[in-house]
Amino acid sequence: MSSFALKTKENLCELNVKGLCCKKAQLFAMLLYGAKQGIDEMILYNESESVISLVERLLLECYGSECEIEYYANGFRLIFNNKAAISEIMRDISKKDNCSKCNIHYLRGIFLACGTLNDPEKSYRLELKSVRKLDDIKQRLVNLSVNLKTTQRDGYNIIYIKESESIEDLLNYIGASSTAFEIMNTKITKEIRNSINRANNCDTANIAKSVNASKKHIDAIKKLKSENRLNMLPENIRITAELRLNNPSVSLAEEAQRHEPQITKSGLNHRLSKIMEFAQKEEK
Repeated sequence: MSSFALKTKENLCELNVKGLCCKKAQLFAMLLYGAKQGIDEMILYNESESVISLVERLLLECYGSECEIEYYANGFRLIFNNKAAISEIMRDISKKDNCSKCNIHYLRGIFLACGTLNDPEKSYRLELKSVRKLDDIKQRLVNLSVNLKTTQRDGYNIIYIKESESIEDLLNYIGASSTAFEIMNTKITKEIRNSINRANNCDTANIAKSVNASKKHIDAIKKLKSENRLNMLPENIRITAELRLNNPSVSLAEEAQRHEPQITKSGLNHRLSKIMEFAQKEEK
């Protein structure tokens, strides 16, 4: 899990949940989609210590039950084996949401238990992954107009969201407003950076094009000079050729202003085309 996702979960775990029904809704989601369940025990694995501590606290507040927490290589393991409390939890899980805010805490619990979130500097992707079917979660997200897709990987059912706007909407909904703002800010920064890069690339391409064109003009003029044909050009075009030969690095606009009297840029282009045509003809 990315450090960006861990930070988001830590922030969510600090949010205060007031109603008992909302606390249970959050706890149900975390246990239902994140824990391995048996008749006698539930085991929840998570990389975030904050998430494990939150489940421990909610079990105590909602059911007066304690649990065991163990450390392992990649995170933390919560073991809950109070049979009576497990039976009560399983009965409560089947009940509908009790208030209008329960859905917020339910979806927050799902993200805390089985959600991942990419660093927006790299890509936009939020995933919810569980061995359980995710139809209920999918419907809840669709009701929020979240644009999502589903897949399966390594025995897990997965809901994933790749559109930054939908990720921001979901994060705002479950209370991770600071993360949503950070994604939005990163996206704006990327767009500005990309615009600057496109402009620089365009400028570079134009410069290269101008340099190539200038080289062709100079080569043509040198060819005419080496063949003693430069004096055969009409006077106005010969003057342009000499100015171009003596000032190869200046822009066409500046070159046009060097003429006396000044000519337009299109007039200069016309004269340079005549020089190119004359240089391509073989001397008779």
